[in-house]
Amino acid sequence: MTSKQNFAEKWKKLPWKHFEKNLFRLQHRIYKANLKDDVDLVNRLQCLILGSPCARYLAVRQITQSNMGKKTAGVDGISSLTPKHRLELADELKNLKNWKHQDLKRVYIPKPNGEKRPLGIPTIRDRAMQCLVKYALEPVYESKASKGSYGFRPGRSTWDIQTNIFINLQSTSNGYNKSILEIDIEKCFDKINHQKLMSMIRLPKQGKQFLWSALRAGVLNERTKTAEGKGGVISPLLCNIALHGIEDIWNENICKTRNRQRGLRYADDLIYFIKPNEDANLLRNKIDVFLEERGLNVKESKTKLVKSTEGFDFIGWHFKVKSKNNKFVSYPTSKSRNQLINKIKTTMKDTRFTLDQRLNKVKVIYNGWWNYNKYCDMRQINLWSIKSWTNNYVKRHSKMSRKKRIETMSSIFYIYKPLV
Repeated sequence: MTSKQNFAEKWKKLPWKHFEKNLFRLQHRIYKANLKDDVDLVNRLQCLILGSPCARYLAVRQITQSNMGKKTAGVDGISSLTPKHRLELADELKNLKNWKHQDLKRVYIPKPNGEKRPLGIPTIRDRAMQCLVKYALEPVYESKASKGSYGFRPGRSTWDIQTNIFINLQSTSNGYNKSILEIDIEKCFDKINHQKLMSMIRLPKQGKQFLWSALRAGVLNERTKTAEGKGGVISPLLCNIALHGIEDIWNENICKTRNRQRGLRYADDLIYFIKPNEDANLLRNKIDVFLEERGLNVKESKTKLVKSTEGFDFIGWHFKVKSKNNKFVSYPTSKSRNQLINKIKTTMKDTRFTLDQRLNKVKVIYNGWWNYNKYCDMRQINLWSIKSWTNNYVKRHSKMSRKKRIETMSSIFYIYKPLV
């Protein structure tokens, strides 16, 4: 057995389940201690996580093997690690006190309006350290996080937002009388006041020093993708901490112990539900004051007040209350549908792969899109056209029999039963 195989076996045989249990136990203790505002205990437990071999190995595994952006290189050009290098990196993460965050690789992603969105990509080393610090910081935020915050949080999904919007706009809640204030924060990642942000973070001294190093490197100067994507691991969490509480400024007190959640936030996109007798300008003033403290402001071009019967787009769905019967409906936006169609057409025209491989890729794309939208009313949109286009493309560019082609199209564009 070669040394390479030895390192691979050593990495594979690490007690991963034991590591996960230990990390979860420490995070749960931090969660409970922060609920009681026991600052000293929180600090001690965070130090345990930052120095824990369990957390170090799990951070390396998440960055190099689990995340979607695991093969993305930073400024050092390294896109993957061997088992030997993973073990070495886990040992290197002990040196949090003297860690200096490297500069970010700049990548520009085209936007639908023709502009380019900058994306900052840290190195694998820095992403692993970010992940380790996130393990210690996340339970502190989760213990006090709002019920109206959904983006980049464990155990929460966009389907939860869909359910919450339904509760606020259904006929029994008089949703047909309500209006929706849509808010988008201008260059949220670019303009966050770092001093204000760091004052809201509860971490040991060495953890805060690393975060300052990361901020100077530019982890919040540009928009990043999710924690599983190509951008920084900790950036979405820092954004959530900075905006914590903005979704609660319009909540309605039902009694001393209960509030009705009337603001919903996903990352830096917000919506608020406004009753007929309420002043939207008062809400805007509260939002402006909140954002000004953090060095942010509202993007006026994407901010608007609409009636629930007119409908609005949010996180890839269109929500609306029908004026005829006051019934709530949600379905994928036209932009989401067009993106699906363009992606399928681009995949089918990619001649680097065989026809069967392209059809399998289309099936994965379509199933993933449908799964995201499975709680929507799909009768509101036309999906027949893309099935017809794919069928005609296969007919023109292959000698597949008619019977097999029909079976293939039926297996890809399966007619799912609506979920209720």
